[in-house]
Amino acid sequence: MNDLIRAGIKRMFRVKTLYVCLAVLFFIGGLDMIKESVFREPGRSLPDPGGYLLSGFLAMVLLSAVFITSFLGDEHQYGTLRNKIAAGNDKFRVYVSSFIVCHAAVMIMCGFVWLQTTLLGTLLLGGYTYTAKELLLLSLLSFSGFTMLTALFVLIALCVQSKSIGSVAGVIAAFAIMICGVMTVQVLSVPAFSPDYAGGSRRRLFEFIRLICPVSQMISFSDGMGAESMLISLAGAAVLLASGMILFKNRDLR
Repeated sequence: MNDLIRAGIKRMFRVKTLYVCLAVLFFIGGLDMIKESVFREPGRSLPDPGGYLLSGFLAMVLLSAVFITSFLGDEHQYGTLRNKIAAGNDKFRVYVSSFIVCHAAVMIMCGFVWLQTTLLGTLLLGGYTYTAKELLLLSLLSFSGFTMLTALFVLIALCVQSKSIGSVAGVIAAFAIMICGVMTVQVLSVPAFSPDYAGGSRRRLFEFIRLICPVSQMISFSDGMGAESMLISLAGAAVLLASGMILFKNRDLR
């Protein structure tokens, strides 16, 4: 499996999609922080870098889907998966090595968001207003959440033989998760005296969704989201990984 991982990592750094994703993350985060600092309006306070951190993570949900489905879709398209198995690698090792490589790529994007936001936010915007504990919590939630999302997108990419269909399915899933997470937080933030307040079983449903959805976990990280959410995400990643391996094992790679 080590050879598969090494080969996958080497190919990952040769794929342009990874660098396009990093460029997009810089454009929506780093470039905007530079603009806010250079073209600061008189009397207007500088934005909190924490907002750029969260927006970068939200963008990463879609970018992770794009990268993983494209990266693994190429292995379908060019027969790389068949070649790996023909070389004596079983489907279990192929699947796990693909997950590890894709997870490494997602962590590179995650680290890039952290690095650019921390450096530029400190130099240009005055630093985070979050406490060290809050930043640690957010880092742990982002790690567990993106582990679960990576497992989901790898399942889609390896179990859908068509690259184009897999890419569309991954993007749709990413958008659905983003919309669900944002909408859930918005519904739960409505005050009790509002006519739009969600109560009873409806509120319990949204609270459950917030607990298991990586996007709502990261958005709500300062509202008590903690160890339970991380464990749920990691458990979800394990279930998705196991499910994907079962489906992939039973697939006929034509």
